Amino acid sequence: MYTYNEAVAYIESIPKFTAKNDHIHTAGFLRKLGIKTDETDTPKFKIIHVAGTNGKGSVCAFLSNILVKSGKQTGLFTSPHLLRHNERIRINNEVISDALFLDAFEQVKHTVERMTKEGLAHPSYFEFLLGMGMYVFDRKNVEYILLETGLGGRLDATNVFRKPYLTAITSVGMDHMEYLGDTIEEIASEKAGIIKPKVPVIYWGEDKASAAVIEKHAKLNDSLAVKVSKKDYKIIKKTHKGVDFYSLCGYYLKSAFTVPFPAEYQVQNAMLALRAAEMLEDIKENRESIHDGIAGTRWEGRMEEAAPGIIFDGAHNGPGIDEFIHAFREYPCEGRKYILFSVVKDKDYDYMIRRLCDTDVSRIYVTRIDSDRGLDENEMLRDFSKHNVTAELKVVPDVRKAFAQAVRDREERDVLFCVGSLYLIGELKQEVSPC
Repeated sequence: MYTYNEAVAYIESIPKFTAKNDHIHTAGFLRKLGIKTDETDTPKFKIIHVAGTNGKGSVCAFLSNILVKSGKQTGLFTSPHLLRHNERIRINNEVISDALFLDAFEQVKHTVERMTKEGLAHPSYFEFLLGMGMYVFDRKNVEYILLETGLGGRLDATNVFRKPYLTAITSVGMDHMEYLGDTIEEIASEKAGIIKPKVPVIYWGEDKASAAVIEKHAKLNDSLAVKVSKKDYKIIKKTHKGVDFYSLCGYYLKSAFTVPFPAEYQVQNAMLALRAAEMLEDIKENRESIHDGIAGTRWEGRMEEAAPGIIFDGAHNGPGIDEFIHAFREYPCEGRKYILFSVVKDKDYDYMIRRLCDTDVSRIYVTRIDSDRGLDENEMLRDFSKHNVTAELKVVPDVRKAFAQAVRDREERDVLFCVGSLYLIGELKQEVSPC
């Protein structure tokens, strides 16, 4: 028997002695857990597979809440986690208990031990957690699974399931270029690798280059492609609590909805979820449940009001920072706006910092996350200076001390935005109580 901390320590050690495996290996691993990936008859689970650069988790969260409100037993598998590994696996929107996490861990660990004795490779970190998630979903007899890709799509471990119920692709942008390609078209092609023959795909089509790639893949797979763009909704009202909007297309034409986030990009994600809901014949008529599902969605670290006047946003790449700045500029504030910022080394931090310099922020607190991947605060400071920042800069290397100082400095009418790496948001989550 393992303790929770021992299980987590083992999982965290996995990258030290294994590499990514192909889909044949992943399918074999899941099959040993009793999970079929190539079902030719009606699959046991209705899998909704979601890929994209930004917004994957939010779309999954919206759809999960819609399904739960409609009375469907629903599993949700996402990454990364902010505080605890359990967050990656949820049943009916609830993070699984430590007891269930340990049960899944021990079952998967036992399976892996049998595999290694047979001379098979150890599953990767992500595959191991995917195995745990699928074991939990199977044990709890879920009907629907919201399955978020880890990286890319075509080669992602989640793409082992050959007969999903539906696929969705969120906005595509320049991120993880070392793995996915140097152009939007190359990255979009990797994301579009989740499209399966005759399985509908819902996709964000505002970018013409990525849309063309997705449409080509859909046509090759004889798959219905449902495009979603900014012309498909109309903003009614924005407040610091959320955004009211009309759907201008599809089954929910002229219906009003509310996203509980003060950012238009969450309207885009909600629209993807709504167009996906249209494809689910067993819930599409449940208009009240769908309305309540969108309005009641909670997703941490995405323009989240962590406390009054304090916003957390894990805008951890270029496209994410662009969306954050749009939301930042429109956020109602009677006082001053402050930013607490940190980032990891392998992101396009120069672009992110340049964009932050082009705002009316009054003060920026620069800090360093507690990780080997964290970018040195002095490197960030040099970049801010290079881009002629006009805001006051305060460098506080320790995240907790930086946050404490920013909170002390903030007056009642001021707003503090904590933005950058999801590692930063994870550390800060330990410092505040939920609203």
